[in-house]
Amino acid sequence: MKKDNLKRIIKQFETLLEELKSEVYSDKESYVHPWDEHMKNTPRIINAEDDDGYAD
Repeated sequence: MKKDNLKRIIKQFETLLEELKSEVYSDKESYVHPWDEHMKNTPRIINAEDDDGYAD
């Protein structure tokens, strides 16, 4: 195969891959669990008095 043809095929493949990524990542509900969204806005409480003798 000629290099020009291979470069054109690779460029088309990259373009198609970008379109596919765009479609997949545009639907946030398909890959983000509602619990993750809930926990993102919840402050984390860290217990600084955890001295039970075990490494954390």
